[in-house]
Amino acid sequence: LAGSLGGTFAVLGEPNGGGASASLAALWPVSERLAFGVMVHGDDAGARVDSLRDESGVALDVGEVEQAHRAAWGVSWRLDATARPRFGLTPVASATWGAYRVADDAQGRDLGHVGSVGWSLAAGLRRDLGPHVGLGAYVRYHRLFNETEGRFVSAGLEGTWR
Repeated sequence: LAGSLGGTFAVLGEPNGGGASASLAALWPVSERLAFGVMVHGDDAGARVDSLRDESGVALDVGEVEQAHRAAWGVSWRLDATARPRFGLTPVASATWGAYRVADDAQGRDLGHVGSVGWSLAAGLRRDLGPHVGLGAYVRYHRLFNETEGRFVSAGLEGTWR
């Protein structure tokens, strides 16, 4: 099992401020250095915040509110490859292929969504904390095949239990 928490950045599209990123994967060993399985993931692209405006377009002096929010979530096949540990750290490479749903909302109200296929590539380093537990850092590039949110990067910490 692998679970990660982190953030997103370098989001293509609007809004693009980035946000939280999380995933959970169940992987089975294929060989000594390869594991394959399924991953569920959710990534926040950010929110557009602006002042409320009257009919003529003049900003009202009541503060700013969220105008739109975007997030992508889905399920993917995942393949992880590890290299031999060096200096107590294990290099890890990961690839995914799966289905995404990119959804826009404003304060919980659905503004629209689009389904998409996509892939990701990740690189990271993991340190084993015991015989079955590890903790590492990763950077993952996501590429979605749609015009709404074509690509973004996530980074964070990933815990593993084997």
